[in-house]
Amino acid sequence: MPDIPSPSEEPTPFDARLFEPPPWVKERFGSVPPPAKPASTADSTDEHFESASEGDLGIEEDIEGLTRFSTDELRKLLTRATTLKEAGNKHFLAQPRRLEEAGDSYTSALDFLPDLPPPRPFQAAPEAHSGLQEVTEAEAEAIEAENAREKDTEREEIEQSIRECTKAVYGNLGAVYVAQEEWKKAVEVCTKAIKMDPGYLKAVHRRAVANDKLGTWSSLTSAQEDYSTLVSSLPPSSPQLREAKRALATLPGRIAVQQEKEKDEMLGKLKDLGNSLLGKFGLSTDMFKFDEQPGGGYNLRFEQ
Repeated sequence: MPDIPSPSEEPTPFDARLFEPPPWVKERFGSVPPPAKPASTADSTDEHFESASEGDLGIEEDIEGLTRFSTDELRKLLTRATTLKEAGNKHFLAQPRRLEEAGDSYTSALDFLPDLPPPRPFQAAPEAHSGLQEVTEAEAEAIEAENAREKDTEREEIEQSIRECTKAVYGNLGAVYVAQEEWKKAVEVCTKAIKMDPGYLKAVHRRAVANDKLGTWSSLTSAQEDYSTLVSSLPPSSPQLREAKRALATLPGRIAVQQEKEKDEMLGKLKDLGNSLLGKFGLSTDMFKFDEQPGGGYNLRFEQ
């Protein structure tokens, strides 16, 4: 369930000093924009947001310089980012929605969330031998690694929470952009969330809606793929399942129409380019005809 405070809860008093980044954050991220002031009230809505405790995540690229953050520094970054995320939730849930403030809060939260490499896969240490048998060098290294792993448990948990919070903030920012009809921005941030968690269906749905609204050949094709994912993954009781099925029923025809439209536009531009070049010699593309041959292929014919 999403981690959204009930409308009756009083928000935490705003203290700008809480968000003043220390020097090592400024060195990492540069200047950090000031966050929006949390809302004083929040009203209920059907829109849901994720807390920083949902999903199993990972990022593909290893980030250089990650070790410069201590565990305590990562904990402080996560605390500030979570506070800003919750402030964004309250802005989004307000009646009327304060979309600009929500977007500012989520964007500020991302400034406090460092990129992280994927979680390390667990590797069990070899079983200890009985008696006086000597431990091999490989077994000794595995035992040392296991001991180090136990010491790093707290850091790994914080890093995982940062990944989950980052995914949630990208997904929530996608909801803001959809509400603002900023379709390209919605596709961009939802794609980042889905990259972290391909099973994040709310982001898949928001990206499908945004691509559907963009209406280009490529975006409609992407929307079709996302709606297909939703149909195969959503539970039967989900209201989004019906929407996805309706969209899939109409998208093939819309894709075909848009494909022909963009193809004609491209051919028109190529024809204009050809005429601009041939015109210097008193020619035009209309003077060249292509005749289809019975055995396949085309024959070029010139007509004055």
